[in-house]
Amino acid sequence: MDTVEKKVGVTEKLMKREEERLAELQKRKEEKGNDASALDGVKYFLEKFNQEKCVILDSLEKIETLGKNERLLEFDRISQSLQSLQKFHSDSTMFLPSYDVRQSQEALANLLTRVQEKREKLFPKKKFAFSSKKKLAKSEEKKIENNDTIEPPVDNEVQMADCTVQEKSHASIEMDEAMVLKKDVSLINNHFSTIKVFGAPSTVHMKNLSHCVVIVGPVSSSVFISDCKQCTFVLACQQLRTHSTVESKFYLHVTSRAIIEDCSQLKFAPYSLTYPDMDTHFVTAGLDKSKNNWNDVDDFNWLACDVHSPNWSILEEDEREEFKF
Repeated sequence: MDTVEKKVGVTEKLMKREEERLAELQKRKEEKGNDASALDGVKYFLEKFNQEKCVILDSLEKIETLGKNERLLEFDRISQSLQSLQKFHSDSTMFLPSYDVRQSQEALANLLTRVQEKREKLFPKKKFAFSSKKKLAKSEEKKIENNDTIEPPVDNEVQMADCTVQEKSHASIEMDEAMVLKKDVSLINNHFSTIKVFGAPSTVHMKNLSHCVVIVGPVSSSVFISDCKQCTFVLACQQLRTHSTVESKFYLHVTSRAIIEDCSQLKFAPYSLTYPDMDTHFVTAGLDKSKNNWNDVDDFNWLACDVHSPNWSILEEDEREEFKF
């Protein structure tokens, strides 16, 4: 091998070594870049997580300064924010270190406890009393005559409703605009009955209904449902809150978000009611007819963000009904 060939061989070896060295440097650079990206991702998560947590805590502190209806809407927003934060956490755990996962899970659990405690304080489960004012007055007079101690009456929205339908069975009842416009309506202890409420009431309360069909035109604020079973509800409202209700269908128009708690076997479909003056009643109630969150249901008993609650489902299209009058 002559001198020229030796030089070429040495040069090739040096070039190969240089290429290997550069490749190794590039590999290290990429690994360092990936580490930096991972650190940036963790930093972004922690900043966003803590920011959203503080917003929720701040809202919880301020909610008691609001009026009753504003509290309901604000608590609905808090619940949505908490659910969004839970989803953000769930989507981020794949790249978070185990320490940060544990810390954020603990923070979420504490935050959920704070929200539940505030809900129980602001919206305690009510003990309903359905005696009429006249019966209550007579009862109090009798107690005075007998020198008995008078217990204060239960103070709740249902007892003070402007219009009440109660203790009906196998009945067909219709309440028109003249009866319910801007008034509180309560439907109590009714069974196997059809009840229609047309005319933009302020609020509607329902308790202990079974095998009933309840058809309600636009409601300007909230509908509250409790302890009902095997009913069909046709409702348009700003907010729906349903407690302890089972095996029921909802044809719903709601502009915020439906909330259920301690419920099971509920099915939801879009509002399917038509009757004369309904469009006028939507305007009177202040409801946006183009905005309907009928299939956006918040189950307070189901905290998993990535798995659908087993307590409610979408009513199949071929099972849906139309309600025309």
